[in-house]
Amino acid sequence: MGLVNAVVPPEQLDAEVKKWCEEIVEKSPTAIALAKKSFNVDTEMIRGMGGLAMHALKLYYESAESAEGGNAFREKRKPEFRKYVK
Repeated sequence: MGLVNAVVPPEQLDAEVKKWCEEIVEKSPTAIALAKKSFNVDTEMIRGMGGLAMHALKLYYESAESAEGGNAFREKRKPEFRKYVK
């Protein structure tokens, strides 16, 4: 099976999907699961990195160090980040 196996007119789409589904469910459930995972393996790393980045950004924005940066900017002074590092 390739990524595109058939091109059908819209009125035949449901029948074609049913045909493919009937063929797929005859296969090994483990093989189907592995095939599904293999389609996503190259992008899973990107999703993981994005999740890590968003979590890190949230932690930073909730920190006293981040607040110091914003306060210093508004007060037009140099930030004192080091006093928040443990």
